Amino acid sequence: MTVEEFNRLLREKRVPELLCLYGEESFLVNQAAKRVRQVLFPTGVDDFNDHRFEGKSCRAEQVLDAAETLPVFAARRLVTISDAHLLPAAEQDRLMDYLSNPVPETCLLLVAEKIDGRRKFFQQFKKVGVLVEFKGLSERDLPRHVKNYLDEKDIEISADALSLFCATVGERLQEVHSELDKLIIYIGRARLIDSKDVQAVVSRGRAENIFNLGNAVGRGDTAGALELTKRLGGAGEAPLRILALLVRHFRQLWKVRELSAQHCPQKEIASIARIPFFVVDGLIQQAKRFSRQEFMAAFELFLETDLAMKSSGADADALLDSLILRLTKRKTN
Repeated sequence: MTVEEFNRLLREKRVPELLCLYGEESFLVNQAAKRVRQVLFPTGVDDFNDHRFEGKSCRAEQVLDAAETLPVFAARRLVTISDAHLLPAAEQDRLMDYLSNPVPETCLLLVAEKIDGRRKFFQQFKKVGVLVEFKGLSERDLPRHVKNYLDEKDIEISADALSLFCATVGERLQEVHSELDKLIIYIGRARLIDSKDVQAVVSRGRAENIFNLGNAVGRGDTAGALELTKRLGGAGEAPLRILALLVRHFRQLWKVRELSAQHCPQKEIASIARIPFFVVDGLIQQAKRFSRQEFMAAFELFLETDLAMKSSGADADALLDSLILRLTKRKTN
């Protein structure tokens, strides 16, 4: 089932007897589970009918005992297994019979990071129940998500502010929503978020370091880029995350270079590349340092580093430093 179909079910106050919510974007998964609970228990907490288990430690007998008990003073009962991907195979096997004959008054809800489609349990669950996957938002989808979130609260955001926000916060939705909520509190009764609001509120030190890192690499400032990489790492940013930030910056630089070569006005460049207008001139200057072939070579380096970080067991920090050194040379090949 798609996320849209699932949302429609909840709007209609219909909750399946067997439901599995999973995916790489844990924030969306947890939000969906919260909405299921709100539909089943609209008046709030229900200690009698809301049972929660952890996948790694729960036993099938406990789950079955809760699931097969009729609800108390309520229409439905909710039995949730968190981290269901950690549910031992033996316990999965003991739950198989229940999947074939679930109690209509009970919703058995699995919440997981991923599912192993090779397991008979999940194969059967897919046949008789509802599985909904929540994928992370792409860079392209994030601005729309931010605007939709603010629209629900009757708040507008300027184009520059939206570009700046998305560039500094990234795509992790837990962080996105946290920063949006801070912005909403910051503007008070105002109905418009502008660039100055984003600059004042959104994790300022981190945002500045992210921008400065991309700019340092783009300018060829090796020492500055290495120092900023170290600073971001010290602030808790994982090497893979820093790599993703660099990839995004170079993607923007490449877009800016191509658009500038076509003599596009800076406002048009800002709109097409989805960047704040006030950073366009600086990015144009950086982009001039790289030919199209050098951009292609840079992205080959990004792919090489990404694969090495994920598969070779090498020191990720050392791989990142090596990447910085190679990128900040005049030639990237």
